[in-house]
Amino acid sequence: MSNPPILEFENVGYRQQQTQILSDINWMLDDGEHWAVLGPNGSGKTTLLEVACGYLWPSSGRVLRLGEEMLDLRQLRRSIGWVTSELATKIPLEETALETVVTGRLSQWGLKFFLGDQPSEQDFADARALLSQLSCSHLVAKPFGVLSQGERQQVLIARARMAEPFLLVLDEPCAGMDPGVRERFLGWLNEVVSKTTGPTTILVTHHLEEIVPCISQTLMLAEGRIVASGRTHEVVTKTRIEEVYQTSLYKLENVAGRLWPLWK
Repeated sequence: MSNPPILEFENVGYRQQQTQILSDINWMLDDGEHWAVLGPNGSGKTTLLEVACGYLWPSSGRVLRLGEEMLDLRQLRRSIGWVTSELATKIPLEETALETVVTGRLSQWGLKFFLGDQPSEQDFADARALLSQLSCSHLVAKPFGVLSQGERQQVLIARARMAEPFLLVLDEPCAGMDPGVRERFLGWLNEVVSKTTGPTTILVTHHLEEIVPCISQTLMLAEGRIVASGRTHEVVTKTRIEEVYQTSLYKLENVAGRLWPLWK
């Protein structure tokens, strides 16, 4: 028997203060798929994610997670890893990367040792193993404050995976990175997602070239509606990019499995 979809939107709409933000969203993520979400500012990307992760309730339609309408929102949120560059501001600068990863299992920001609720040796062993699996063993003892921006994102992804989520959301993870840091991080991300057994991943980005080859599916939004969804190289076309972003594109180049826009 096949596994149920990780996430399924059925005719979902979201309305706030007389404004329709999402309309007629039908979207399904199967286990093992990895998706990018594209769309201009105001297209509904953030609202879509907040509905998916249980932070907002749809005004119409329904959302199924693992085949069910989960009503325990606290448990749901613990089962979804949401990683943004803003999370780095919550990590104590003196805390080691290993300690930061351990906090992902304890739902803490900054590792705390409460009587009767302390991290176990197994927690630390699992964190070490996960960092090793993600090719980040060299970061174990480094304070979070001395890590590069790309290394911080790597540690935050490891932290999110400590909770064994069924869905991992990477919300503009390259924001603020210089080109060198970004390319090293994207190379690492492509390798990790391609070669490890892990959760279904959603990458939210404004930059087409950040959709690495392992992210084989793309959802494109505009004005709160789905413009297209499916295989990345079928969805992300010159004509569709011009239509959605209302600008002229000189050429869309496919280099090393990534799509690079050349703007006019």
